[in-house]
Amino acid sequence: MLKLSMSTATSPRIHPTAVVDARAELGAGVEVGPYCVVEAGARIGEGCTLGPSVHVFGCVELGAGSSVRTGSVLGGEPQDLKYKDEPSRVVIGARCRIHEHVTVHRGTGANTVTTLGDEVMLMAGSHVGHNCRVEKNVILVNGAMLGGHVHVAERAFISGGAAVHQFCRVGRLTLVAAMSAVTKDAPPFSIVTGGYPLRWRAPNTVGLRRAGFDSERRAAVRHALWSLFRSGESARQVADELFQSPVPEVVELARFVLESKRGVCAGKRGRAHDDDGETF
Repeated sequence: MLKLSMSTATSPRIHPTAVVDARAELGAGVEVGPYCVVEAGARIGEGCTLGPSVHVFGCVELGAGSSVRTGSVLGGEPQDLKYKDEPSRVVIGARCRIHEHVTVHRGTGANTVTTLGDEVMLMAGSHVGHNCRVEKNVILVNGAMLGGHVHVAERAFISGGAAVHQFCRVGRLTLVAAMSAVTKDAPPFSIVTGGYPLRWRAPNTVGLRRAGFDSERRAAVRHALWSLFRSGESARQVADELFQSPVPEVVELARFVLESKRGVCAGKRGRAHDDDGETF
């Protein structure tokens, strides 16, 4: 029997064409659609919905209230020549929305993990590579791709067709423009665009407003970003100075630059206006 700890009224509903291993764990109210495969060891949280033809490998933990749409594959083998069938996992948070034909791969390296935070949305055809860490409220738009070991911070937005190179970081509340190639770290609170080189374009002022940043904090972040990417000075030298700021978000930005291993993206050339109408 499936491992269940619930009354009959809240037992999972499993379509007769689905294949669910008896050693999988399904929470109360789970729905498993036609032609799904749920392997031994998989843990599906309460209230999850699996649409048709979803494949959940046994290394996956899916948080409560999440939905997975047609044709998605969770926990497949990493596309990594170093992978030697060692045990690793995928841990997905609560209330995530995983749309059609998404792939999320387990980690490379024994006991490593690919993680998605709560309320992440992965739109159709997007991909999360091995050993990625995707924090809560991140959105990947159709066809967006994360290479292995990528870290995407809270409320970042990866637009359609954008690709993030392995080991790169995307900062908190950063918007990556469509079709961009992120080959350097994309700093927090920013809009970045293009590729070869990826360039910092502007502060993500709309995102900051929606996140509840007041005008003073928005101004502090804007001017810190201007100093880093438009002043012509060394970004690391500027970050050293910004690290002394009394504004926590400016310190966060400075720390991001100082801790970068791949280097941060290039600055934008010429004059530009931000979303508050100020000229940089």
